[in-house]
Amino acid sequence: MNTAHVNWQHRLSAIASGFLGDWLEARRNPLAVPMQFHHRGQIVSPAAPAVAAPASTMVVLIHGLMELESIWSFPGQPDEDYGSRLDQALDGGATTLSLRYNTGRPIHRNGQQLAAELERLVAAWPVPVHRLILVGHSMGGLLIRSACHYGLSQSHRWMKSLRDCVYIGSPHDGSWLAKGAQASAGVLNALPRDYLRVVGEVIDLRSEGIRNLSRGDVLAGDGQLAALVPDARHYVVCGLLAGKAGNPVNLLFGDALVHETSAQGQGQGDWALTGSATFSGIDHIRLAHHEAVAQQLEEWLS
Repeated sequence: MNTAHVNWQHRLSAIASGFLGDWLEARRNPLAVPMQFHHRGQIVSPAAPAVAAPASTMVVLIHGLMELESIWSFPGQPDEDYGSRLDQALDGGATTLSLRYNTGRPIHRNGQQLAAELERLVAAWPVPVHRLILVGHSMGGLLIRSACHYGLSQSHRWMKSLRDCVYIGSPHDGSWLAKGAQASAGVLNALPRDYLRVVGEVIDLRSEGIRNLSRGDVLAGDGQLAALVPDARHYVVCGLLAGKAGNPVNLLFGDALVHETSAQGQGQGDWALTGSATFSGIDHIRLAHHEAVAQQLEEWLS
């Protein structure tokens, strides 16, 4: 089959799953994206991972809403990403896996599944995993927190290997855009005119994954906070649209989707972050594949 056609199918599935992933999954629709680990374009079975030269340091890259693992690739360099850069920077190298998943499912359900998949993967890895690094972009960062919560509560063994969690442009306190969609739907649904209610209902046709982004919900109970897991280092990367930090555009829109305060989790209670960096002039999408961010990760993690 034509490679471009296959890639288009994957992108269509990622977009459809983001909007209606829970609905598609309930109906066993093939557009619902299954959770899979990938390595150099190949699917990796958690029960029997077959990768060339497996390292004892494992990096897992987790994309955000409606994205694919290709979001991590540097422009014009499809084989270059944050994982490959860490492989070069870390003593003994690192093996990088990327996670593909249905971003329309509730984040807590994806978190429960990811915790279970990591348990199988680390147990079956050909060499002992001494260091596990989880890197999440946008919703991917919320998924990390969810998986860590359930892994800790179930005493999973992979938690003993977890050393670093990196949250890149993740809406820990919710995304202003998702909040706006929720508020708009509520207002329109309350209006008396039928056609306005129809518009509100259309806006309200959002997956549970998108709804979770309005408040940054990562657990099964609405509004429950998930503390950062102990015995691991936690790093936050924020972006800002404008080149100067004090520009009003940054205060209004942050990186285009997430405000800096939300990316830092300032509403999550007493977080003790190991490191935090804000990059002016880098928008939400480019945070996933930018040279300045790569250099920051190498400084933190190597």
